[in-house]
Amino acid sequence: MVIRAQQFRRLLLATLVFFCAAGCVRREGRNSDCEWPPERAAGPATAQHLSEDAEFAEDLAIRYSDVHHGLRTPYYVSGEDYASNRDRCIARLFGEIAKQHSVPIESVYGSLGQNRAYIDLAINLPFALLYCLVTAVVARAIWRRYPPAESGWLPGATMILFLSLAFSVAFIMVGDLWARIAETYRVGNDHMSYRADRLLWARHLTALFSAAFATFLLTAAEVARRILGKTQD
Repeated sequence: MVIRAQQFRRLLLATLVFFCAAGCVRREGRNSDCEWPPERAAGPATAQHLSEDAEFAEDLAIRYSDVHHGLRTPYYVSGEDYASNRDRCIARLFGEIAKQHSVPIESVYGSLGQNRAYIDLAINLPFALLYCLVTAVVARAIWRRYPPAESGWLPGATMILFLSLAFSVAFIMVGDLWARIAETYRVGNDHMSYRADRLLWARHLTALFSAAFATFLLTAAEVARRILGKTQD
């Protein structure tokens, strides 16, 4: 058990290191003036590079609108004015990217929010592993409190079913917060704006809840099988 816990901690640590190194939006060239910084390498870009450039340009546009048209600035007019100035800045920066890489501007727009599967994996895998560890610990505690050999299956199974629902709800709530904090760190901007809608939790809420529910039940069943096997031995 100690060996498995150590292996899990090493896996979680390695995943966190991967997360810290993966997919961070570039830091150099940041500004709030809607200016696209020159790149060292121009010419044709890969789909991944184009997505990264589009994401960086979007962040620059949000920074620009926050500083020059934001709610807490003396220049604020309305939410519509904020959004229109942000979108105009995005169009300008996307035009620069398209020109730099010799691609249609539609390709730049189409690349925004794409090619981020490894980013979603890096952000959410550590939390998923942590959830699996917690479910195993909780399931073991329940079956020890209500051992089937002494109390029958009903008390433990009832608690498992109740907690599986509760933990699934908590998984969704905490997981969404986890992803938002991680994405804020990744992009280097605490104003997520509409970018939060691209997070895995916003796009696949029902599937993630179902996965959390099934994980808890399957983990509890496996723990019960092992405990029952030990008592029979």
